[in-house]
Amino acid sequence: MKIALLGENKEKFNLVFSDEAINKIKRYGETSAELIDRKNIGNHKEFLAEAEIAFSTWGMPALSEEEIKKYMPNLKCVFYAAGSVQYFARPFLDSGVRVFSAFAANAVPVIEYTVSQILLASKGFYQGAKRYRICLPSSFKHTQHCKGNFGIKVGLIGLGVIGSGVAEKLKDYDVEVLAYDPFCGEEKAEQLGVTLTDLETIFSKCLVISNHLANKKELKNILNAKHFKLMQKYSTFINTGRGDQVDEFALAKNLIMHPSITAVADVLKNERAPFTSPLFWCPNAILTPHIAGSMGNETHRMAYYMIDELESYISGKDAKYEITKEMLETMA
Repeated sequence: MKIALLGENKEKFNLVFSDEAINKIKRYGETSAELIDRKNIGNHKEFLAEAEIAFSTWGMPALSEEEIKKYMPNLKCVFYAAGSVQYFARPFLDSGVRVFSAFAANAVPVIEYTVSQILLASKGFYQGAKRYRICLPSSFKHTQHCKGNFGIKVGLIGLGVIGSGVAEKLKDYDVEVLAYDPFCGEEKAEQLGVTLTDLETIFSKCLVISNHLANKKELKNILNAKHFKLMQKYSTFINTGRGDQVDEFALAKNLIMHPSITAVADVLKNERAPFTSPLFWCPNAILTPHIAGSMGNETHRMAYYMIDELESYISGKDAKYEITKEMLETMA
């Protein structure tokens, strides 16, 4: 069996697929001699014509249905060792190629990051630490108004893989979890131990609010002024979803008008030029450089999830992380 290694970015590919991971893949077939991208795809026609399996990660070439049929007529599966497949998956699925994603593996560090931020936020950590060096009485005053982690309400916006994972982790703490997700039924909500409600209730009742909505165009600025103005004093809004989902000017205005409120943003509308965001200039906005997802050794987890899926595929076992066309309508 021939296995194509696809990617436009060799550095990112090597970050995810360690030598050990590549050696494990080679146990199942012959891999391409080099990373195949759009520029050199024509140089690998013979190999690709016989390839049945493809592995990739961030930088997966976005091929059309015609290109897939032309270069990889015998391709059966793509194992994508990263999260969202939205930008490339549909032509493969339309061509009858099965697509698998390590979205669950990439969700693990985001879940860990989010839970840690929620627990710190409710203790007033961010502004408490920031004010401690500037004005000690101000630091004490701020933290003494915070409620801690007993009996507070936490709001989760979106109950996909990450939101659900955060809800599961929060079962270990004495907090009440409210959640907004129009695609979540009461049965799932009960299993997660959350109470379904609307966005207005979450922003008005919860001391910590965390966004986990899918990255969809129709959700741009869904979180806006009417929501942020409902936030309680000493509350915190956390965003590890996408910057486009937040009206940054509305959030910044609310932060300026209510200095006790905190925003923790791991994502912005323009992450390459964060200074263009009004949040960059708010002292009560804590910004991190998109570190919630897989980084460092965490990236290796995604490769091993997909190798496990290959093993399940070969042995005829049920897949855990296969993507369907229906899933593309709601997932990130």
